[in-house]
Amino acid sequence: MPIKKKKISELTLADSMVGLYTIGVKMVNGVQTSVKVSLEFIKKAYDDVVAATKKANDAATGANNAASSANSAASSANGAATKANKAADNADKATEAANTATTNANNATKKANTSATNADNAREGLEEIKTDTVAATKSANDAASSANNAATKANNAATSANTQADRAKAQADNPPKMGDNGNWWKWDESKKAYVDTGVLAKGGVIYPTFVIEDDMFLYMSFEDEVSPQLIKFDPVTGELFLNIG
Repeated sequence: MPIKKKKISELTLADSMVGLYTIGVKMVNGVQTSVKVSLEFIKKAYDDVVAATKKANDAATGANNAASSANSAASSANGAATKANKAADNADKATEAANTATTNANNATKKANTSATNADNAREGLEEIKTDTVAATKSANDAASSANNAATKANNAATSANTQADRAKAQADNPPKMGDNGNWWKWDESKKAYVDTGVLAKGGVIYPTFVIEDDMFLYMSFEDEVSPQLIKFDPVTGELFLNIG
């Protein structure tokens, strides 16, 4: 009975790559031998790359959100620095006023002592003046000390705010980016440079086409420029390798 030939277009369309194979070659005991290649494996490689692409897109979104947060933090830090500088200025003015009060009090003490020497007949009034003058001097000195402490705290707050503003600005000016090796690179504050995170930042759709020519060899081609970097075919063993990072 003659063999009935059918065109490929006449065959039933497959709805899954599970259990389907194509032809490849490998060396068996030094002899080039035809082998079957699982299309299910190629399908899994494709699905893995699609998943990796989604993760990369999600990571990019997260990086953009982080940059936005850093910009907001920088704006808040600048506002805090402005307030701290204003507080430091007010504290300096308070210190100056306290020093003036201390000088005035000391002058008053000197005048009071002079009055005590010259006014032997007004001893009772002189003692009261002395007591009031000492109390005023102590109050003025206490005010000066408090003002100095306030100025120190305000200066420390301003320094801290400026430091945080500089860090936030460095992160905003240097957001995560994709390196030449296809991985995500992030800014390292301690090194003042970008470092490789080891996380793949790009992916291409691996959609290989297989063709068996007249010489009975299996040829594979790609429609995507990234695919040749992710798939490697060993011509000696006939094995197909997927490199996902």
